[in-house]
Amino acid sequence: MDERNGYWKTMYEELELQMKDMMSMTLELVESNGMEKQKTIEKVTKENNRLREELEKSKMAQVENIKLNKEIRRLKLLEHKFNVTYAGKFTLKYLALKSSIKEQIKK
Repeated sequence: MDERNGYWKTMYEELELQMKDMMSMTLELVESNGMEKQKTIEKVTKENNRLREELEKSKMAQVENIKLNKEIRRLKLLEHKFNVTYAGKFTLKYLALKSSIKEQIKK
């Protein structure tokens, strides 16, 4: 009977050692996965922040573009008024006359 108990005791101790080794390997694997996940999270966070900054720049550029388009439209309307109205035509002829007089004075 002692021989049987010794055999099973040895088998039980070996099984305990194997289980202990398996648990330590599992713990190492879980810790290494945690580090990889942390690195992935940091990488994704950096990319997210970069994309948010680009979005803000894009929004600011879009607002600036809208302002410039309004200014261009205002100036085109002003040019149209000068070309169509009598006062505008008179002003353009006056400016042309003034510049031609300046050129003749320089000569």
